[in-house]
Amino acid sequence: MEMWNKRLNRENLTEFYNETIEMVYPSTYSICKETTRTEQAIVKSYVDVFQQRQNIPGEEVMYVFGDILLKNANDIVEKYELPEGLTFGERNLDEYTRNSMLEKISSKIDSKGFKVAEFISSDAKKIKNGKVSVKPNSFSLTITPLLIFHMVILALLIWGISYAAITLPYRKNALVSEKINDSVPMQEKYVNVLDYLPLNIAFLENNEETPDTENTESGELEASFATTEPTATKG
Repeated sequence: MEMWNKRLNRENLTEFYNETIEMVYPSTYSICKETTRTEQAIVKSYVDVFQQRQNIPGEEVMYVFGDILLKNANDIVEKYELPEGLTFGERNLDEYTRNSMLEKISSKIDSKGFKVAEFISSDAKKIKNGKVSVKPNSFSLTITPLLIFHMVILALLIWGISYAAITLPYRKNALVSEKINDSVPMQEKYVNVLDYLPLNIAFLENNEETPDTENTESGELEASFATTEPTATKG
């Protein structure tokens, strides 16, 4: 069998799995010593190498995959230790286990969470590795999903701090007391403001008597007519 020498993609991943799983399973089982740990290490290794496919040339896929598989197997052995004195016999890869692992790998790779994480990480790498050219009197801003995500988080953070700063100090006490000016009569509340208006209006108390304006006006008129004398200039 020739060694795999093609770049990985979604179309040839199943082919890569079928060509390598026969030798991958027994070697991984010899390290993990147990079927569950072996399957976990294998599934994770295929997903990891697929996630790094953009940076792996076709002739180096097998070498990179071998390193990833060895690391994942050792990590799982350290994380999930077996009881002392427990031994397991040899186990061969059966058809059910083979199809089950392939289904798990495909479901992980085709999941929305994996695609979103892969898209964000690839976008961040483009920004990190890209060259930025600045021209005089010009400014350009690249809108990326990562930038939008950061802006949304920042907006939520600012809103939360502002809301807490306003509401927390007055959680138990009202901003304005509802009992203000309850003891002031309604008449004084609205009439006292007349002093501040550009009108010459005097407020009369209830106990004061209203002068007889009719008699005053008539008396003034009578007095004015009485004191008027004819002159030589009038016809």
